[in-house]
Amino acid sequence: MFTLDDTETTHMILSKQSIIDLLEKNDKAVMRALIVLTERQTADEVASEATRHHNMRGFRPCHARMGTSMGKQASRYGRLSAKQLAYWRRPMKGGKMRIAIYAGQLLEVAREKNKQTVATASRIVADRALAERAEAELAERQMQEMEARGDREQTIRDERNKMKARIQMEKIEAWKRNLRTRSA
Repeated sequence: MFTLDDTETTHMILSKQSIIDLLEKNDKAVMRALIVLTERQTADEVASEATRHHNMRGFRPCHARMGTSMGKQASRYGRLSAKQLAYWRRPMKGGKMRIAIYAGQLLEVAREKNKQTVATASRIVADRALAERAEAELAERQMQEMEARGDREQTIRDERNKMKARIQMEKIEAWKRNLRTRSA
């Protein structure tokens, strides 16, 4: 079972082509693929963002730096930019999407984790909900900070206006005293 989007779930027979089709349509699938491929790299490959062992696991040497970096980003932040996603969907010389060349590895992982696929799809949806909640909380905090800043600025303006009024009143009082002393 693969999630094509957040509302539609379809049963699929696992194949390279079904994985390629999913990667073509689903941004979360591309991000998850980068995470999985990064996890398949050895620890020293992840640390150096380079392919050091030709073990048919993880990224090809030409994609190691970019793939590892974006895999870490997708894992850490739960998102990639449209430009980053387009990079992986862009066809190579042979006409395949860059990410599609890893369909065999992704199929292997999918078969290993077939029983956990529903839980993985639920986690992806939960990650999105968590990100949306975090964004909403951040927006609320920013709004509160703006309101507080506005309140502080208004208080400063009020105090300045009071000071100006006091100075003006003192000038008027001084002027009145000056008039009284002249007329007396």
